[in-house]
Amino acid sequence: MKFSKSLFLAFAGLGLFACSNEEVVENNQLPEGVGAVTINIQSPAMSRAIEDGTSKTTVPVKGDITITLAAETGAGEINLSAEQLGKQSSVTFWNVKNPTGITVTMNGGKNSYASDAPTAFSGDPAAVPAYGYTNSFTLTGNTASPGDKGGTDYETGDEPGDANNTYQLYTATVQLAIPVARLEVSGIQHIITGKHEVGTEDGKCAYKKLTIAGVYLDNVYATGAGVTYASGAFPCATGAPTDYSYDGTHGTGTAAILKDAATVTDFLTANQTWPETEGKAYAYYFYGADGADNLPKFKIYFSESESQDATSPLPAPRYAMITSYKQTSENGGGQITKFEPGHIYRITSAKLTDENIIGDEGGNTLYGVEVTVEEAEWTVETIDADWAK
Repeated sequence: MKFSKSLFLAFAGLGLFACSNEEVVENNQLPEGVGAVTINIQSPAMSRAIEDGTSKTTVPVKGDITITLAAETGAGEINLSAEQLGKQSSVTFWNVKNPTGITVTMNGGKNSYASDAPTAFSGDPAAVPAYGYTNSFTLTGNTASPGDKGGTDYETGDEPGDANNTYQLYTATVQLAIPVARLEVSGIQHIITGKHEVGTEDGKCAYKKLTIAGVYLDNVYATGAGVTYASGAFPCATGAPTDYSYDGTHGTGTAAILKDAATVTDFLTANQTWPETEGKAYAYYFYGADGADNLPKFKIYFSESESQDATSPLPAPRYAMITSYKQTSENGGGQITKFEPGHIYRITSAKLTDENIIGDEGGNTLYGVEVTVEEAEWTVETIDADWAK
């Protein structure tokens, strides 16, 4: 069949338009006359920040974006800054024939992270890479003409006289997806019921000295093997996570790639919480994990330790660790066995007693101290974590 000025593409929230010259269309997907395709972009949203805590429950991903049209003729690309996106929500590709797909990338997102280490991700969660793709188009009854959206920054490929044509719109949806999950831990505190001096009536802390060197994430995937965009989402990583220790010397495993050193090191300081600065959190991006044995383990590394009782030494190094996670009682209390990409898992209160500080970096099967975790799709849900003891 003949098809004049064939396609228009538009984003809702990010619009896209295109068309092609008169050509014979062999696939019978397009009607006689002038037509177009509308493409709806569903942006990912996340909640909570890594370095800076926030009270918001959702934080939209935002940043520079690239919209790429693949087509038999008229293929093209439009790049917009975050500021430009805030001024106008649609862009246009004119004079396109037989489009084969739409790719959308934000903040440098891509379709596969098979060879990328999780250290490639850092900073504000609103700036995380996002990616989306579709090759599915559906005819609608809507129409538009070149110039309807206006602006040279938002259009490409139109020719003199095209404004006199009316284009029937097709529609497609591109789901932007986030390739990683994120764990945030704040409000870590040692619960002390008495003084630290030996022999005092209320001296109930087992430690005279306890130095926190830092925190780290164990049992995480070294690369994003298997993390390839499909059906509007990124899956969890495949294979087995890697065994890490804080420094590669103490404990088992190689030196942690996701870790932070403590700046104030006396863990016994009264009323001290960790991280030391209010509103901050220890937080890490990591590839999604499916299965209880594959979840990351948040660990605290103590480099120096001295017992109150010389007859019962508590030698360094020592550790405190979260090795299991569960929903809060309000959400059913069930065990969490999957950390999904695009979700933030947030622990906001972690109060440790002496029995949670152990000498075995590998941990054991007994757990104590419940902490509060809020999960976000980059939406919030509260879960609990158990500290080993």
